[in-house]
Amino acid sequence: MCLSDAYELVGGERRPLMSYVSGISVEDSVITLTDMLGARKIIPGTLRSVDLTHNVILIEPTAKAE
Repeated sequence: MCLSDAYELVGGERRPLMSYVSGISVEDSVITLTDMLGARKIIPGTLRSVDLTHNVILIEPTAKAE
């Protein structure tokens, strides 16, 4: 079984979001990650890349208003 690790890209750095990701869904600018146990994480942002060879998902989060 090949599961992926998801990272957010912030200032050019990768920050871990979720491990063992088994599913990704994208609707408008909201990405939902689901892990192998069914836990979900919702991230507003843009899916930048999915590397299936190295099992890496990169997401650029939407900037938060201050």
